[in-house]
Amino acid sequence: MDRKKIITAAGTTAAVFAILAAGGTSPSDAVSVTWGAARHAALLTAGIKLPDNTTAFPARNPIFSEEEQPLTEESPPECTEAAELQLTIEEAELTAEQTEQTEQTPEPPQPTAVTSEAPSEPYARVITQNIAEFDDGVDRTSAGNRSGPIYRKHYGDYVGDDYIDLPGGGVVWNCTSDSAEKLTAAAESQPDIVVTPDVQEPQVLIVHTHTTESYEPYQRSYYDAEYPFRTRDPDYNMTRVGDALAQKLAEHGISVLHDGTIHDYPAYTGAYDRSEVTIRAALEEYPSIKVIIDLHRDAISSADGSRTAPVAEINGRNAAQFMVITGCDDGRFGNMPEYLENFRLACMIQSSAEKLYPGLARPILFDYRNYNQHISTGSLLIEVGSHANSLDEAVYSGELLGDCMADALLKLSE
Repeated sequence: MDRKKIITAAGTTAAVFAILAAGGTSPSDAVSVTWGAARHAALLTAGIKLPDNTTAFPARNPIFSEEEQPLTEESPPECTEAAELQLTIEEAELTAEQTEQTEQTPEPPQPTAVTSEAPSEPYARVITQNIAEFDDGVDRTSAGNRSGPIYRKHYGDYVGDDYIDLPGGGVVWNCTSDSAEKLTAAAESQPDIVVTPDVQEPQVLIVHTHTTESYEPYQRSYYDAEYPFRTRDPDYNMTRVGDALAQKLAEHGISVLHDGTIHDYPAYTGAYDRSEVTIRAALEEYPSIKVIIDLHRDAISSADGSRTAPVAEINGRNAAQFMVITGCDDGRFGNMPEYLENFRLACMIQSSAEKLYPGLARPILFDYRNYNQHISTGSLLIEVGSHANSLDEAVYSGELLGDCMADALLKLSE
C-alpha cells in the first residue's frame, strides 16, 4: 500500500535549540531553515533515533529553558604580546607539546537539552498516508460571479424540548426517542477508552469519507456557482483541515494517523463502504488506535438560493463552527449496541469546547445514523463549517478543535 509518512516537530525548546545549532541566529531564523534538514539535524542533536521516514515531536516539558542551556565550548583565554615574549624556549616547547596533546584529546561533550543517554524519550508523531498530490488548476484569487448571497451566522441560544444541556457544558440536539434523563446520565460518565499520550503509536485515526469536500477560497459575502465545492487537491479539501487537527493533537502529545484516501471520487455512492475498508485496515496495522474521527464539512443552503456559513469569533478571528454527530441504534442497524460510548466521548469534546472556546461548537447531533460508528467505540463524525465558510476559517477551526479534543482525551490517559 502506497504510503507517505510525515512527522512534524512540536516546537519545544529542545528542538528549537537544536535547529539554532544548525546555523540559525534566532528562533525565527531557525524556522526558515529547510524543513527536512533542520528536523533531521534537530533530532540527531537531541539524540533521538527514529524509524526511517519518521520524525518525532520532542517531549512536551523541555529539560532546560532557553536561558539555562549549557555551553558546549569555552572561549580561549586571552594572552598579550608581552606575555608571549616572556616565554623561554623550554616553556614554548612545553606549551606546544601541551597544545598538541589538547588537540589530540578533545574535551568530552557538554550536556544538551536532550542527551543521547535517553534514546527512549517519549514523543508524539503524525503519520500521514494515502495523500495524493493533485493540482486542480482552479483560480482562487478571482472575484468570480455573484451567484447568491452568503450569510455568516453564529448558531447559539437553542430553545426546545429536543435540546439538552450537558452537565459539563454544551448542548445536545436529541433527535431520538432516548430520554433526556438517559442521555444526561450517560454524559456524566466517561467512555471506556484509555488514551496514551507521548508515545509514537497513534491513538487517533483521522479519515475523510467525503474527502473532496471543500470551501470558499476566501471570506466573502457571495458565492460563485461555477466555483467547485469539491476538489481532489489536498491543499483545499478536507485533508487540509485534517492536517491542522492532526498537528495540533500531536503538539499536545497525542500521536495521530491521518489517512487521506479519497472515497467519494470518481463515485460518490458507496463512499462509506469504501471508508470502512480504510478504517479497518488502519486498525489492523495500528491496534493502538482508540479514537476514530471522520472529518467532513456541512452544506447549509436555503430555498432562496442563499448559503450559510456557521461562524464563531475566537480570539478576534472568525472560526467555522463545528458539529459532532454521534449515532443512535434503535434496532435498524443492529450493530451499534455500545453507541452510548461514542455519545460519552462526544459530550467530553463538547464540554471541553465550551470551556476553552465558548460558542465554537454547534450542538451535538444525536440521531439514528450509523456513519461507520459500529466499527469501534470512540468513533465520531465531525462537520467543520459548511461550503459557505472560507478555507482559512475551516483550518483555524481544525486547530481549535485539536485543542478541544486534546483537553478531553488527556482526561482519558493512563
